Amino acid sequence: MSTTWIVIIAVVAFAVLICFMLAIANNAYDRFLQRYKELDKVPVASGLTTKDFIGAINYEVFKNKLKIIQISQLAGDAYSGGKLYLSTRTLNNNSVASITIIAHELGHAKQDSEGKKLKVLKFLRILGRMLGMLLPLCLIAGVVLLFFENLFTYAIILLCSGAGIFLLALINKLFTIAIEKDASKKAIVFLEDYLSEEELKRAKRFLKDARLTYWADFLRIVLGWTGMSKRGKLF
Repeated sequence: MSTTWIVIIAVVAFAVLICFMLAIANNAYDRFLQRYKELDKVPVASGLTTKDFIGAINYEVFKNKLKIIQISQLAGDAYSGGKLYLSTRTLNNNSVASITIIAHELGHAKQDSEGKKLKVLKFLRILGRMLGMLLPLCLIAGVVLLFFENLFTYAIILLCSGAGIFLLALINKLFTIAIEKDASKKAIVFLEDYLSEEELKRAKRFLKDARLTYWADFLRIVLGWTGMSKRGKLF
């Protein structure tokens, strides 16, 4: 095979890869939202209520130490510091979607009880937000100083600092993805005793679609240079 054909194949493969990544970056959230709307209309066949599910897991795993706080914000479900924040809609709907969302947040609570992953992630996010404000300054000042021969070293330092902040953002995103994946695994363990086989399959797909939104967030940062992806936040 000639060098020309190798280059052509490499360029085409790269273009296909970029298109695939852009598709994930731009469509993952819509896909997740569609899946959510579908499963939000499917009640758990056993009649299991969210209150019973939370109560059972809280007792069995957390010795009733978790506090449940109801919030009005739709899709604001989250876990933080021994507290489970759940929207009114999630708490009052025993759909497969609601039970799965709760199980995922319970997965985060389990992570918190087993180690310091969530605390490390929180620290990285706070550090990242502070450093993120310096990124534009580092890049702009670095480029400007490149034009001054006697300041070239400072220019390189500033540009490398900017690259370091960007790398930290990518590490932060990947660490978040790993934590979300682990929380989903724990969620599946919680759900196995409460959902039917078909409901469990749907829950697994739902969790995968949710995790894909975090990959989309990562890819939006990576593909920002193309100008073809939705805008993403560094931290």
